[in-house]
Amino acid sequence: MLLWNGGIKDAFFTSKNKNPNYEIWITGHSMGGALSSLMAGYLVQMGYASSSAVKLMTFGEPRNGHKDFANRFPSLVPWAYRVVHHNDYVPHSIPQELGYQHHRNEIWYNNTMAASDPYIECDEPESMKCSNSVPADQWSILDHGGYFNKKASCLKSASPLLL
Repeated sequence: MLLWNGGIKDAFFTSKNKNPNYEIWITGHSMGGALSSLMAGYLVQMGYASSSAVKLMTFGEPRNGHKDFANRFPSLVPWAYRVVHHNDYVPHSIPQELGYQHHRNEIWYNNTMAASDPYIECDEPESMKCSNSVPADQWSILDHGGYFNKKASCLKSASPLLL
C-alpha cells in the first residue's frame, strides 16, 4: 500500500481518466513481477478496473500468495501470464511447503529464449509440465538475469552475480 499511496494511485487515475477505454498492461520482473500480480488483482478487486481490461505479464515472478489466492486470481485477472526462463531459481525461491502457490498461467522457455525458441504453456498453477519439473539442484540464478537473450543486472559492470 505504501507504493500505491506514494504515487502509483495518482498516476494510475490520471492516466485512466485520460484514456478510459484503454487496456491496462501491468508487467514486472522478479519481485517487480510479484508486486505486479498483486497490483493487477487489487485494481480489479477494488473496482478500479474491469477484469477484462487488466493484462498481466511477469518474468521470473516468485510465489506470492496462498492456494486460495492462486485459485481466485484467474477470476480477477483472466489474462495473466508468468514467463519463466529455463532453470530460473527465483520462481521457486519461496517454497510451496510454506503455503505459497503460483497463480496460473506459466509460459516456460526450457531453452535460451532466442526469438524462434519454442515454449510450453501450462494453465495449472503448479504444473509439473513446466518449470516445476526442474529439480532444485538444477535451479540457476543466472537464468533469472537473462530473459529473451538479454542480460539484466543492477551491477555497474553487468557481470553475473556470484553466490
